[in-house]
Amino acid sequence: MNPNIAKARDREDQVLQAVGLVGWLTTAQVAAWVWPANDAHAARNRAGEVLARLLDRGLLMRRQSVLGTWCYVLTHAGAARASAASDLAFRHGYDLSLLDAHRQALIVTHLLEQDYTRKLGPAGVRIAVRSELLEEGSFLLQADALCWDPMAGEWMAAMVVRSLHIELQAKARRIRAAAGSLTLLGHPGTVRQFEQQLAHHRGGGR
Repeated sequence: MNPNIAKARDREDQVLQAVGLVGWLTTAQVAAWVWPANDAHAARNRAGEVLARLLDRGLLMRRQSVLGTWCYVLTHAGAARASAASDLAFRHGYDLSLLDAHRQALIVTHLLEQDYTRKLGPAGVRIAVRSELLEEGSFLLQADALCWDPMAGEWMAAMVVRSLHIELQAKARRIRAAAGSLTLLGHPGTVRQFEQQLAHHRGGGR
């Protein structure tokens, strides 16, 4: 295969996999995920070109979020191609909700900051069982994002928090017990209070 064609196909596969790992991404998010070292404007232009090709070929579908931003999800064909280029069993995004753009942005920003090869967003966490990365019933499946640390040999989890609800705290404790670490995502004040509640519980309420 022509080297340029092979490189272009590899970039397309990276874009498809990025979309599939999170569930849906905007053009800017794709640019930051696949071309992190590039100038932001140039990266966005390149992402736009690749997304347009994949859209034309029926590998992606474009949908509008509640904020009016155009986002991309995998089609059946896109999921099949992403799966063929990976060890994950990707899934289409036809049934995904695009209502909670704020939560999605928190998760994507967190994942972009992580220097790990294996990074799973919400959709990636859901397909982890099908891909035999996680066991059915694992508390790790309740996380909003997972990153695999090969040195420690364990998953690093993240969860979005917006309240101090007792059930959310119980969920965080379950995830934290199953993972190597748990990062809380959200408004700094809420996260700080949530962490204090978890520490209070860990200390036996003293």
